[in-house]
Amino acid sequence: MPRVSQPSASRATRRRARTRAALIEAAREIFAERGVEGATIQEITDAADVAKGSFYNHFDSRADLQRAVAEAVLEELGAALDRDVEHRESDPARVIAASLLSTLHTCLEDPALGRFIVRNGDVMEIGAAIGARGRRDLTRGVEVGRFHFGDVDTVLIVLAGAGQALLRARLRGEVDSRAEPHFLALVLRMLGLAADEAQAIAAETVATLERRDR
Repeated sequence: MPRVSQPSASRATRRRARTRAALIEAAREIFAERGVEGATIQEITDAADVAKGSFYNHFDSRADLQRAVAEAVLEELGAALDRDVEHRESDPARVIAASLLSTLHTCLEDPALGRFIVRNGDVMEIGAAIGARGRRDLTRGVEVGRFHFGDVDTVLIVLAGAGQALLRARLRGEVDSRAEPHFLALVLRMLGLAADEAQAIAAETVATLERRDR
């Protein structure tokens, strides 16, 4: 009797990874459109073209899937920040401005990502990697005398909230790119820079990103 070949472990692993990725991507799109509570597992598996029963081979619950989606989203944002790694050893004020603007543009270039962040604002609570980057850069700015504020955690909360508010306004078309230098200048002034310097760095940061994206 001919021996039936079995799929290799690596092939099965790749198939499993593809299924998991499809579920995460489908969930991200649906969560972005209607929020987590507005989505059902059946809708997600249908969108991913995956049998509903297979869902539980990858996730324990919808909340478990939400965490996976959030981790994927935050990884994308982290990758966007890492594109600006060449600035990490330079002026902390320019680092913060570049990081904020890069994150905003990453979300605008991928509207599903942007809508997910807007509709699921609490996702940032698990963003250890994002928070670690921000805390590192803010702390360095204080240490070298560039920034002047009391509590890093409070500043991170304010920056996250303000960034989400600007993203929401941009996605809705309530403001356009002309708001970006004003936003960055306000952030830098909050961190302790003088108004003239904050405006100059904000304008420089916007111009640098525009040149990079051409």
